[in-house]
This record gives sequence, structure tokens and C-alpha cells, in this order.
Amino acid sequence: MIGNPRGDYRIRATAAGGQIRAMAAITTQTARTAQLTHAAFPTAAAAMGRTLTAAVLLGFDVKHEAARVTVEVEGGGPLGRVVAEVRGRGLVRARVTSPQTDPPRRSDGKLNVGHAVGSDGFLRVTRDMGGTALYQGQVALVSGEIGEDLTHYYLQSEQVASAVSLGVLIGRDAMVAAAGGVVVQAMPAANPDLVSGLSEAFTELAQISRQIDRGMSPESLLAKVLPTPIRWHGVEPVAWQCRCSQARSYELLSSLPRADIEALIAEGGAQITCNFCRSAYRVPAADLKGLAPGR
Repeated sequence: MIGNPRGDYRIRATAAGGQIRAMAAITTQTARTAQLTHAAFPTAAAAMGRTLTAAVLLGFDVKHEAARVTVEVEGGGPLGRVVAEVRGRGLVRARVTSPQTDPPRRSDGKLNVGHAVGSDGFLRVTRDMGGTALYQGQVALVSGEIGEDLTHYYLQSEQVASAVSLGVLIGRDAMVAAAGGVVVQAMPAANPDLVSGLSEAFTELAQISRQIDRGMSPESLLAKVLPTPIRWHGVEPVAWQCRCSQARSYELLSSLPRADIEALIAEGGAQITCNFCRSAYRVPAADLKGLAPGR
């Protein structure tokens, strides 16, 4: 077994002599931390978990901690905007506009993530290479279920035929019990018969979150769909970590117009609350005076 099945991690693989590439991740602990951080109800937690898993898979090539990949999903539904960001070393944070959104379940008993997100909107991926380059791709939402939307993004924005499975299982305690995802991609020169076989094999990843809950690792998930021999390309841990700080709160306030800073001074100071981790940073009036130009 490659990797640590007791913690969150991601892995890459190739198969069929490089004709197929794939990625898989377990994100259970990270998704659960996101839910706890935002006191999110089950449907909102599932939407955040799927989105942060998408970011983890999309951000596999991000190595430097200053670089990051951000996934934004907004479909006009009651959930509002869902945002997840992954930096180098698999460091993740996420947020949602309305974390207490939890519409009635679908007729099949599953969480109605598509309704909560909505489908009249976009999925946007931004790749910030740490100030050296910025790339952005955006596609219209297909369903708001996020997995289908990520499949559409890969095809339309990156021109790569892909099969995507993302899942978050909510337990009896209304908390995230399992989360993770798989992306399998056919290279342009891949044998059509091989691609057809992959499509059939991918049905084995139905209800992926329940398979993860039963102990399936990223390697075992990929082994269910990839032809042998499989070549593994390294394991990376995934963990929740926000990049906010007291210093960043000062930077944010210093960018405000002087009139706004003066108003905050009159109020006795300011408090900045991070939208991602809910940490609050208090900036006293005395410090604000040093931020106001001309004082």
C-alpha cells in the first residue's frame, strides 16, 4: 500500500504506456474540518467537500506554497458561492456563502447539492503561479453537482476528455464521514478501444464516498478502473490550512481609502474576520492611525 490510509492524501498514476493518466484523493478530514469551521449543514458541507476535492485534484502541479489553484462555483442557488483554494504541499481552505443551506433531499434520498448550488452560473478555475503568471478558465455549469461540472471544465477549458467522480458521505451525526475523488484522463493519442473500456470500468466508482467509507484508498480506487500495469507517481498529503494572519489584516486595512480608515479610528478600531477560517483579528485605533496616509 502506497500512502497513509489514515490521513488525507492524493496520488497520481499513468497506465497503458502513458495513454492514460489519473489522479485520486482522500479528503475526509479536510472536508470535515471545513464543515466544522463554517458550522455547515449537510448539503453545504457536501458542496464544500466536493469543491475542495476538485481543487486538490486540479492543483496537483502546484508545488510552491506561494502558488495556488482556486475553484469557484456559483449557480444562482440558495447556497451562494462555493470557493476552495489549494496551495503547494496540498494545503487547502474553503468557504461557502450560506453554510446553513440544507434543502430537502432528492427523491432517491441523496443530498440535493445541485439544487443548493443551482445550474445558472459558472465553474471558474484560477491558477496563480505565485506572481509569475495567472491563468483562468471558466465554463457554464451543467448541473451544479460539481463532479459533472468539473468534467465539462476539463473538456471545454483544457481540451482533455476526462471522467470525474467526486463524493462526500454525510454520516448519521450529520457530519462528513468520507470524502474524496478520482479523475481519469485519456491522452489525445489514446487507443479508442482503451478509452471505451475505461468508460465502462468507471461505473465501478459509483457511490465513491461509500467506498471510501469502507476503507478504499486512492490507489485501490484507481486500480478498479485503470488497465495494468499501473505506474504510480508519488503521494502528497492534503490538509486544511488557512493563510490569513494578523499581518495580512493590516495589509488589507492599509489598502482602504483614508476616509474609511479615519471612520474606523473614530469607531475605536477594526476587526477583520477571515471568510475561510473564521479567525478574527482585532486592529486597535492606535495602529490604524499609522495606516492612514498623512497622519
